[in-house]
Amino acid sequence: MKGLTTILLLLLGVLYSPLTVASFNQYTNAEVRFMHQVYKQHNTNISIKEVRTRVFENQFLLQQAEQNMPELIARQSEVGFSTQYHVERYLMNIFNSQLSLSGHNIKTVNFTQYTTQWLIQVLANYPADGKYTAEQVIKLQRTSLNKLFVNPITLYDFITPLSMQVRFRLHQGDSNLFRSEVLKKRQFNAALLAATPLLLKQGINIDHLQELAKGEILRPSIQSWLGIKNMMHVQSPILDSLEQQISDEEIKIYYQANKKRFKYLNNVTAYGVEFTSREDAIKFRKAVHNSSFTQALTSFKQHDIYAQYQNMLTRKNKSNWVIQLAFTQKEDELSHVIRSPDGLWVVIMSNNHHYKYFTSADETVIYQAKKAIAIQKAKHSYQQNWLAWQQQNAILL
Repeated sequence: MKGLTTILLLLLGVLYSPLTVASFNQYTNAEVRFMHQVYKQHNTNISIKEVRTRVFENQFLLQQAEQNMPELIARQSEVGFSTQYHVERYLMNIFNSQLSLSGHNIKTVNFTQYTTQWLIQVLANYPADGKYTAEQVIKLQRTSLNKLFVNPITLYDFITPLSMQVRFRLHQGDSNLFRSEVLKKRQFNAALLAATPLLLKQGINIDHLQELAKGEILRPSIQSWLGIKNMMHVQSPILDSLEQQISDEEIKIYYQANKKRFKYLNNVTAYGVEFTSREDAIKFRKAVHNSSFTQALTSFKQHDIYAQYQNMLTRKNKSNWVIQLAFTQKEDELSHVIRSPDGLWVVIMSNNHHYKYFTSADETVIYQAKKAIAIQKAKHSYQQNWLAWQQQNAILL
């Protein structure tokens, strides 16, 4: 038993070390079946084949990241938690749901010395740019937290995986947050120790499971970086490069195949009125329903706000708010009572909508065409590389 404990403690040390992508792992059927149960929590209809494809594709994505964007493997965002932090949370959920370890007890720990004053003294001021100086790193590395954990760990090891916001609060002396993060890590350590022999009995390698978790966590970011998925705040250098290579001829071909996408509303006929009172605007709108817009204007002795344009509006005047409103209104449909930026109450109607097409040389067409063509090329390249990787590693899906 002592030998197993030693091995598990060494494993904990590996998990705390910087994330690296191991050489190719051929996941076993037992590991695929295990992940099938994990995925079924969110998609009850997912099949074993779909899971097998997904986990190997995730491994392919990790290797793509290792070769082209190794910084993403360590952390998806400079201000967010490290990837390892997310891996531990993901594994913790797996341990709880698949191995029923949620009620697993851990030994209590004495937090007496880890007060607000201790945090402020040890951490000092948080760096303005969020990056520790060499001097700060040395100080953090020399501060041991071995009293709080079974495995050797420094304050630097503990704090760097945390998000910028959490680290800032710790520097401010938030001892409750410090205690909470310590307990999370202790709970994970205890769960890992308990889960490892149970997983081994099922033929599941804990290193493989960690990679499976990491692949699932990083999947959206890597795919977005490669240009095959759209994810907010993730810029794709692949797409940027492909866009620069697209020729005028390719844009023309795309334009002809997708011309209907470049149809735009060029001019409309519009009628409108403004009131200082919402009640008056509502009364006017009811009057239009009972007669017509022009008759209601006469009855209410109101000036048509579009008369200065002879009620014919073009895109040239779209900087004007009321004209923008006319272009967004459905044809022949009376608007609701709308509050203007000036605090007035507006009722409008537009009709005679006339459409035109942007030319293939228009900036709007060029911009959209380049984006779309680049995505098509990125997806094609991705599929080729994904298939080649499967063949190289003898993966049968």
